[in-house]
Amino acid sequence: MTSQTARTVAIGRPAPHQAARQQAARVLAVLLAVFWGFFFYGLIDLLAFGQGPDFHASLVLSTGWGLLFLVLVAGPLGTVAVRPGTRTTAVGQVAVAGVAVGVAAALSGSPRHLLVAGGLLATAVVLVAVRPPTRASAQAARTPWAPGLLVVLAAGPACAYAWAAARTTGSGTLTDDTWGLDHWPVQAAFPLAVLGVAALAAARPAGWWLPTWTVVISAAWFGVVCWLEPDLVGSPGRGWATVVLAWTIAFVLAQLQPSRPAEVTC
Repeated sequence: MTSQTARTVAIGRPAPHQAARQQAARVLAVLLAVFWGFFFYGLIDLLAFGQGPDFHASLVLSTGWGLLFLVLVAGPLGTVAVRPGTRTTAVGQVAVAGVAVGVAAALSGSPRHLLVAGGLLATAVVLVAVRPPTRASAQAARTPWAPGLLVVLAAGPACAYAWAAARTTGSGTLTDDTWGLDHWPVQAAFPLAVLGVAALAAARPAGWWLPTWTVVISAAWFGVVCWLEPDLVGSPGRGWATVVLAWTIAFVLAQLQPSRPAEVTC
């Protein structure tokens, strides 16, 4: 084998230690996805609609919990095992969710939820530590302006809902409890996380389709539940549910617009 051929093989095949770290990152991502998506009741709470009348009154709160931890957190983590190229974007999305929970914990006056925020941020840090991100060359491109505009338009209603949910914590209003954690701070974190992940998707990083579709699934699911159950605690009513669904359709259509190559000036 010539030296040129050897170099070609070396370029096309990762070094043994790099392959080991990549495999470790995949396994760790799956384990963390199972923790947040299942053991932290993401899947169970999302399926509360099928668990009988005892869980119906708090259905919207259970839905918010399930969408945050299963779709926005566990979903990206699980994707890393199948599509390692999405790892950097997935880690960023988990970090966004951690920040959202931290902000909601502060607004709610619930220090206990800071542990959840710390756990999410630690999840992102550990995945980076196991296998640091590699530099990827990317062609300069102009991202469509419509997704960013939709994020800006959603900021006001999302923050208003988050504030209302946060201030409901400890008010005596019907709530739910998971792992000793009140659902209202997490309900406040949910729209903030959707907003942050939507902003991440609008920036068009590598693997931008991952935050795009998790945002679309989360917003659409929440909108449908609130439209069907407008009188339940935590539901903004059918009017706002319709707005959420319309925004979801507009966002996915905007994201489907291709990026244009940036103009090069001499």
